[in-house]
Amino acid sequence: MRALKIAQDCAGTPLRQPSAPYQLPVEEEAARRAVAALQRKAAKVRRVHSFRTGMGLAAPQIGIRRRVAIVYLADRNQVITLLNPQVVEQSAAVETRFEGCLSFFDVRGQVTRPVHLLVSHQHFDGTTVATAFAGSVARLVAHEIDHLDGILYTERMAAGDRPMPVEHYRAHHYGAVAADASGTRGTTPGSVGSSR
Repeated sequence: MRALKIAQDCAGTPLRQPSAPYQLPVEEEAARRAVAALQRKAAKVRRVHSFRTGMGLAAPQIGIRRRVAIVYLADRNQVITLLNPQVVEQSAAVETRFEGCLSFFDVRGQVTRPVHLLVSHQHFDGTTVATAFAGSVARLVAHEIDHLDGILYTERMAAGDRPMPVEHYRAHHYGAVAADASGTRGTTPGSVGSSR
């Protein structure tokens, strides 16, 4: 991911700082440029790695410290654009799953997140809408909103837990998770945002 110029979690990156919102529609053109840059970068990443459930990319990961992210849903071949997103409601029901991140792609960690989210976000014209997300899509969206708040998924892990090398995850957890294909609550089995 470093070769693709995805910001890595190290000194001097904007990953641990909150991103500034766009003033829409005044900054519509700047927002459109950022979304186009995210889509181009995501396309490059997807050419290199295959993602089972989908992937997300937030503007700080490509050096743009503004509040915009995209989420690509592999099973639907669909891209969700999140401009100035804010979680306004979340379910009491949660689930714990493995997550990966393009900004430290060589590890995976278990994170507990709500099963359902209601997210307020904007269109380029400044219109505010609320969209409900469930299951693995809610997890992807929450992960990207965290990026915009300067939070990495490792900060959401249980106390004492540490990310594991991706090789260990693949050898000891991937098969077990993939075999649990019950699809409960609309979720997709496997590690969200990671490749095999």
